[in-house]
Amino acid sequence: MKIDNCIQFLQKNKIKVSAILGGIILLLIMIHVFSHLGEDRRVFIYPLSGSTHNQKEVRYLDSHPVQGKINYYVDELILGPSFYRGRALFTPGTQVEYCFLRQNSLYVGLSSEAALQETGAVCIEEGVKLFKKNIKKNFTGIKHIELFIDGNCISD
Repeated sequence: MKIDNCIQFLQKNKIKVSAILGGIILLLIMIHVFSHLGEDRRVFIYPLSGSTHNQKEVRYLDSHPVQGKINYYVDELILGPSFYRGRALFTPGTQVEYCFLRQNSLYVGLSSEAALQETGAVCIEEGVKLFKKNIKKNFTGIKHIELFIDGNCISD
């Protein structure tokens, strides 16, 4: 009986119900947009533990960081994933010693911890490959990346 009454009410008030639902959807979209105002959407790709697959992670980063957008992204990338079973690209404790852009080339220097391959980090070749892939995916203007670990150039 109650279901029949609800169906009759919806049939009689299609326009009103549609307007209310449309308003709710519009409100939710506005809340989402305004909650991320002043932030850039960035994608991070990390390997999964016990798998050959990678997983994407989306983070909203400050659009005007003090150290610059690329440096901020590299710092976040080195910190590692925040999802379960995610593996860091380099050994935890790795620090970014320098990061600067010259024309279309990015130069990044990492501390010696990056070469240790401890505490669940991926092998150095895979870490470098994913590091470069992440940078190029998020900053399309960067054509070449020079990565240094403890002052030594790491080539592909």
